[in-house]
Amino acid sequence: MRILQPLVRRLLPAAVALAAATGAMAQDKSDLQKIVDAKVVRVGAVQAPPWYEKDLATGAWGGLVPEVMEAMFSKVGVKIDYVETQWGTAVAGLQSDRFDLLGAYNATPEREKAIDFTKPMGALKFAILTLKGPADAYATWDKIDDPAIRLAAIDGAGATRALQPLLPKTAWSVVQSSDNMYLELESGRADALVTSDVQIGQYLKARSRGTMVIPTPVRSQPTNIGLRKSEDHKLRDWLNEQLDILQKDGTLDRIWAKYVPQK
Repeated sequence: MRILQPLVRRLLPAAVALAAATGAMAQDKSDLQKIVDAKVVRVGAVQAPPWYEKDLATGAWGGLVPEVMEAMFSKVGVKIDYVETQWGTAVAGLQSDRFDLLGAYNATPEREKAIDFTKPMGALKFAILTLKGPADAYATWDKIDDPAIRLAAIDGAGATRALQPLLPKTAWSVVQSSDNMYLELESGRADALVTSDVQIGQYLKARSRGTMVIPTPVRSQPTNIGLRKSEDHKLRDWLNEQLDILQKDGTLDRIWAKYVPQK
């Protein structure tokens, strides 16, 4: 035992240094490399057709965002694991490492302080859906800025964040999900709702009732993929490259045309 003790004392610093170096290498591994090594990417998913839609019978996720994600990651052998979230808590989900990406997320100045974004994966317009007239009452944003108008919207959604400061007089009813937003409208607790023209188009296609109005001046916003901030930007750069490829070969347009009603 006494013979071994000097040897242990000599080897211990080297072992500690090796362990520290191994830990540092693990910590230095980029988010992209972690995804490649695990062969799994975790994507935040919000029940909000046509962006995401969960099959309640199977638990599988479909929609515009899952198709874009599949087009990017399937060719590199990476499986997609969907993690259910809400628009309003998605930033915290990314920061806390609950998931790696969130598609169809608007790059607002406030969000850009906390997380990173890819280039746009598409664009949308903010629109109004009403089940009762007259549609002219929603023709301009100035007309909507009225305490007599009860307007439903989703907490944390791009439309809500962009328009609430512009419509301070409106009677807002901000709820947690798309389903609750439509329920506010259909129950009569709201006169109208505000979201993207894409989402309202899906509602009109499914329900065949209601009127969509795109108020003037037209307010539009690109929609992106959100991800955690990183010093190396490898994951963001890779995603941007993939979006470029999908745009050039027509895949991105085909996916959008499948889910966005042609006007």
